Amino acid sequence: MLKNVKYFSEYINESEEVERPLKGYNAEQLIERIEEMMNTLSDDVRFGVPSDNLGRATTYRDANGAIQRIKDIQHYYDSKGEEVRYYCWSISYNGSWKATTNLKDKIESAGGLGDQPNNINLKKLIEYFTTNAEDSDNVRSISISIDASSVRKAMAQKPAVDKPEENEEQSTEAKQPSEEKAEGGSEESQI
Repeated sequence: MLKNVKYFSEYINESEEVERPLKGYNAEQLIERIEEMMNTLSDDVRFGVPSDNLGRATTYRDANGAIQRIKDIQHYYDSKGEEVRYYCWSISYNGSWKATTNLKDKIESAGGLGDQPNNINLKKLIEYFTTNAEDSDNVRSISISIDASSVRKAMAQKPAVDKPEENEEQSTEAKQPSEEKAEGGSEESQI
């Protein structure tokens, strides 16, 4: 059971502890999966990859750009001597709402893409679109994120809360007498 939490980052920290093993694929496995996907998916598919080294922002690139960004992230974490893993957390589809809903239902009835909602099994994704090639043009983007100890530590930090500074409070108090003069006015201004 969750304790009382005030910040979303505390909730994330509570639900995903730092001591748990990292989730996802290593860089070589992910690059291999992207190459396999590109044999079955449209060349128009975009990959959302972390644009910073903590995975807080995403940029969408083609397969070659995504592979290069993954190599860059891997190089960064290798230089720190830290392990980093990559996982697919979202897929977006082309087409209307009804077509997308039908495709999602079809994927679920064929076994789905993994047991965890925000950790899609890329092998299952590749298997599904290899056997159902008619659906492969309907994938718009695949979003990938990273998991590392430093990422978890950064997520566990509380965000800064804006508090009024003492000078602001004093300046508000100092303005009050002058505001009263403006409202009532001085004797000279009433003449």
